[in-house]
Amino acid sequence: MPLPNLPAETLYDFIVGDFEDAWAALAATRGPLHRGNFMFSRQAMTLLEFAGRLCNADQSGAALRDLSTELERIEPRYFTSLPGPCLGAGDEYELPSSVAAARENQLLWALFNVIRHGQAHQYQQMAVELTDGRHLLVSLTGAQHGMVLNPALPHGRPVQHLGYTVLSDGDVAITVCPDVLFLDIKAAVERSGLLGRGLTLTYLKPRGKTHFQFDAVAVAAALNVGGHAQVPGA
Repeated sequence: MPLPNLPAETLYDFIVGDFEDAWAALAATRGPLHRGNFMFSRQAMTLLEFAGRLCNADQSGAALRDLSTELERIEPRYFTSLPGPCLGAGDEYELPSSVAAARENQLLWALFNVIRHGQAHQYQQMAVELTDGRHLLVSLTGAQHGMVLNPALPHGRPVQHLGYTVLSDGDVAITVCPDVLFLDIKAAVERSGLLGRGLTLTYLKPRGKTHFQFDAVAVAAALNVGGHAQVPGA
């Protein structure tokens, strides 16, 4: 009996819960620890991709429009228009965007490309070489001791979030605070009522027509030959 795909609400709970619990644990711990900068940024982008994929199930486009509207109300700078396209629109899902500028030029799309793809494939955000030989870089913060994850942002929005620095060599570095990004996306999902629309994810399957072309008996035999223990199952 195959394991069922989890409903969107459960996946959302897992994505959000893992971020919040891991952040709380690190923020409560003193010492010169790794502070999860890369891990939290990847998780925030996972939440953004999840939201985009769920919106894709709404043929009317209303879910994505509402999500975009709420995120723009929270932080319009996610939709700053850059000088050219930074990520192509995909067939499987799109990201939130503002109607005020070309969607593929908007900062959120650039950050998703540089952070999400870089972290997922090499555990390091990508350095983008620009037309003048300089680079666009993204710097990420982490869960410093005592930094409680608070949706209210009692001290205001951190000035460094989405701030930029022109480095001595001419490169441009944008700072992203993964906690703020996560809280913004979470708030936009909840305010847009995305999970209450009855939408169903299109679940991923392995690609390639020649992959996994064998039966269950052959799998079990291969595992047995490889020395894997057969344990009782459900």
